[in-house]
Amino acid sequence: MFKLTSDDLRHKTDAELAALFNRAAREISAPRLTVAFAEAATALRLIRAELARRGLRIS
Repeated sequence: MFKLTSDDLRHKTDAELAALFNRAAREISAPRLTVAFAEAATALRLIRAELARRGLRIS
């Protein structure tokens, strides 16, 4: 589901990054420890790093 690299994220618009962040946050909030959870956590870290690089914050 979340097969992203930091290079992929550099090419996303701010709106796309925000949408990906929200999707990953929803996945990570699910009460299960699965592969999807691990992928969402990894995606969340990558997206946060790219948002920080751009000087943006998700509220």
